[in-house]
Amino acid sequence: MKRFSCLVINIFLIASTTVSCLVTNQISSRETVTEESVREVAKDSGDGIKVDDKSQIYNDVIQSLKNQNWTDEEQLCVEQINRMVRGLQNFTLWAVWVWDTQTSEPQGQLFANKYQLGNFDQCMNAPWTDSHDDLHMKYCLVDIVLERPDNGHKQKLNKPFSPYQSAIDFIEYHPPHTRPLNELTWGVCTPVSCLPSTIEKLMAVMLARSHLGAAGLKARIAVNEKCQTNEDQSYDGLFHSFVILMGSLISICLVCTYYNCTRQLESNSASSNLIRAFCMNENASDLLKMRKDGSEVIYGIKWLTMCLIVVDHQIGIGNAGPISNGLTSDNIIQSFLGLFILHDDLFVDTFFLLSGFLTISSFASLKKLPNPLIVILRRYIRLVAALSVVVFYVSAVYPYTGTGPLWNKAITAETEACRKNWWLNLLMISNYVDTENICIVISWYIPCDFHFFLVTIIGFFLYKKYPKIGVITGGVLFAVALLIPGIMTYMYQLAAVQLFTIEFVMNPRANEDFHLLYIKSHARFASYLVGVFGGFIFVKYKAEGKLSTISKKWSAFGTIAALTLMLAVMMYGSTFIWREYQPLESAIYAAFNRPVWAFGVGLLVMCCSFGQLQIVKSFLSWYPFVPLSRLTYGLYLTHTIIIMRNVFVTRNPRHNDYFEILSSSAGTVFWGSISALLLWLLVEAPVNKLFTFLISSKINIETVEENQHPTQSNNSTSVEISNTGHLRDNLPTRIHFTSKI
Repeated sequence: MKRFSCLVINIFLIASTTVSCLVTNQISSRETVTEESVREVAKDSGDGIKVDDKSQIYNDVIQSLKNQNWTDEEQLCVEQINRMVRGLQNFTLWAVWVWDTQTSEPQGQLFANKYQLGNFDQCMNAPWTDSHDDLHMKYCLVDIVLERPDNGHKQKLNKPFSPYQSAIDFIEYHPPHTRPLNELTWGVCTPVSCLPSTIEKLMAVMLARSHLGAAGLKARIAVNEKCQTNEDQSYDGLFHSFVILMGSLISICLVCTYYNCTRQLESNSASSNLIRAFCMNENASDLLKMRKDGSEVIYGIKWLTMCLIVVDHQIGIGNAGPISNGLTSDNIIQSFLGLFILHDDLFVDTFFLLSGFLTISSFASLKKLPNPLIVILRRYIRLVAALSVVVFYVSAVYPYTGTGPLWNKAITAETEACRKNWWLNLLMISNYVDTENICIVISWYIPCDFHFFLVTIIGFFLYKKYPKIGVITGGVLFAVALLIPGIMTYMYQLAAVQLFTIEFVMNPRANEDFHLLYIKSHARFASYLVGVFGGFIFVKYKAEGKLSTISKKWSAFGTIAALTLMLAVMMYGSTFIWREYQPLESAIYAAFNRPVWAFGVGLLVMCCSFGQLQIVKSFLSWYPFVPLSRLTYGLYLTHTIIIMRNVFVTRNPRHNDYFEILSSSAGTVFWGSISALLLWLLVEAPVNKLFTFLISSKINIETVEENQHPTQSNNSTSVEISNTGHLRDNLPTRIHFTSKI
């Protein structure tokens, strides 16, 4: 036993010594190799460390390159590619670095992972870029469409997902409203000297070496976008102009705020009014004022609707970007859950209803009417102030706020559209003129709202002067607003609704329905008119003291009926994606779905205002909704800018799931609200107050002049109007009426 123990101890000691020697030798060997590698890189021989002169790993690539027909302009690029291949055979650092940046073959293509982006940052930021001009690289996006190797038709199978069918048939299987599996975008890192035609030939060689090339698939390859280099992007004059403008506004607001808070200002002097207009303290306090007139539930409805719009746009824009599980997302759209997603554009009709409701309820209670031109001009100023700043930002600053493989491809279209058609937005005609290049896609809502306001004001003044004619005019307008969408849908064989399918979210500007019907004011007026009629009813019954007179039972019934009606309209519209197109059914639904939705929202407002649903009313009237609801306009303008920035700076496809969508949406709501607050403090509130001050001063001067001429009649009166809320801010805080006006 003792001998056995001694033997075990000796074996353990020998083994320990051997392992120690091996580890020491390996560490010493690694240090020697590292030192030698550093010396080789310092020498910059360009040949690298020769692993095996007879290496045949990339010989097929070299042979394929030799078989191509190269022009004289392409020779420099070809020489650099050959040099890189030789470097790969020798495992030279710069060559391996470049090759390591790109995906060697497509991955996840059968799961609708369209974007094979590689490593954008590695391509753009090689350590030797500044010291070796001959090793400069650029990052290019190559669009590839795969086609069958023969002209035969794909085999018809009972089960399109049979594991034993041809993969080519599966790739070509493209149900409606899904991502095509035969299209991919491949990111490649190439020498800066390479022309687009050269890159296309190189990618043909790469594709032939992949598993997709093994099936003999033919490919249409094109470089449609400008390649990106690591050169610093210079700031242009527009960028500096925007910075100067915003810097000036911030400085003015800070100075005026300090002066207003530390000095005692005169009550009605011009300088005092100017300082108060830019005082951020006073402008912020305006956001906190709550108007209690029985319709307080609108605060909550506005804010919650805006949050739902953000979530919907997060889903849509996110799906338009690179995602790794595109097949899953396509299946969700076709599932029961898709019924709650595809027709969510109805949320915008909620805003149209509320806008019409608040507009008419603000005017119907006035005994004497202000000048309509002043009212319309005030509304225009209210809408265009923030819009102009956001359009300026997209045109001047937005391109500099991010980088990435898809950044230029996605953002260039937005920037160029705004630089070209910014004036259409300011004239409120962007939803009619050159809509293929509309600046900020979602901004179509703003000219629609302005057009509706304009027609409503004219109609209301007509009603006040000629009540019967006004009522008939309102009825005719509503009938026409109902008929137009149905007639246009039937005539042009359009879809019953604008479904947010993958084709639409990938490029809304290319959608026919979007241009012909979706963004046109004459096709969206019905929901606004429902709000106008609801506003008349509200003012009438409020004047009769009938607030909170409906019993709790009927209030609950009306609320449930309203929510059920809205849900039914939304879900029924989404079913059109599954069913065969029926022109008459589509026309009828197109005519009625939006006003019926608006009626449901209006019924909910009425049940809360005239009923006794304290739980619902208390929640929707929760005080934090007051300032938040007044930021909805700024949030609407900025939220897609934030979403697009987050989606298109991505370096690799992301996994699309519900929690990630909600998390991203919450972040967008937060930062969008911060942006909206800044817009309010720096632009909207000051401009509105300055306009009110200028108009009031002009009217007061004219009043004094008239008093100096007794031969002229003077019927000057004043009407106080509360200045609360985005949609109620259509009037100056004090309006004077004179015989001249």
